[in-house]
Amino acid sequence: SATMLVPFHTLTQVTAAVPRILDRGVGPLILEYIDLLTMSVVTEFVGLDLGIPEEIRSTALAYLVVVLEQRTAERLNEDVEELAELLSALGAIDVYVLPAAAGERLIEAREKAFWAAKANGANDIVDIVVPRASVPVFMERVAKIADENISWIAGCGHAGDGNVHLSVFQPDDELRYKVLSELFALGMELGGAISGEHGIGTAKRRWYLELEDPNKLALMRRIKNAFDPNGVLNPGTLLT
Repeated sequence: SATMLVPFHTLTQVTAAVPRILDRGVGPLILEYIDLLTMSVVTEFVGLDLGIPEEIRSTALAYLVVVLEQRTAERLNEDVEELAELLSALGAIDVYVLPAAAGERLIEAREKAFWAAKANGANDIVDIVVPRASVPVFMERVAKIADENISWIAGCGHAGDGNVHLSVFQPDDELRYKVLSELFALGMELGGAISGEHGIGTAKRRWYLELEDPNKLALMRRIKNAFDPNGVLNPGTLLT
């Protein structure tokens, strides 16, 4: 396999590059985006130095991480070269093919982004999912929500499937509630869902009941009542 780390000047460039990568048919095993803050936090969290020159790190606001896997080394090298040319044409500052050990550690670091964000003071973390084609618009409006609410929102996510993990830094409870409400409403407006992986639980229950399609909720309640007429399974949570 080969792990490619690709810095860009803007997050907009990153999100615009994703569909172009997928259209090439190289079938990346992993396709992730990481913004500047999250990259800094996760690499520091695990003590990882990727060897990226300071002049690159000082201008890159977002990164793509692409992992390719092929049955033959020859085909893998061809895909890496083809993708590097494409990404350069799309505005990448540079394209790095990481040593195997560094690539594995970067993926491990990305998987610890939740804990790294919490350790650095994130007040809430959400994983809104939107259609892949809507990610650029979603991220632009996330930045606007952050600015309008005097908040700091850092992010990373699965660029290939539209699952966006956002760390919200806003200690004021009332303002943070407003930020989360606007983020969830935006995700639903764009045809997505308020959670792609983490689930609804009890923390997101109020937003789910407010934003989800009433017909869908009614159907789920009928199904639950059919199998659990006495309400003994997971009582008092989402469907009661």
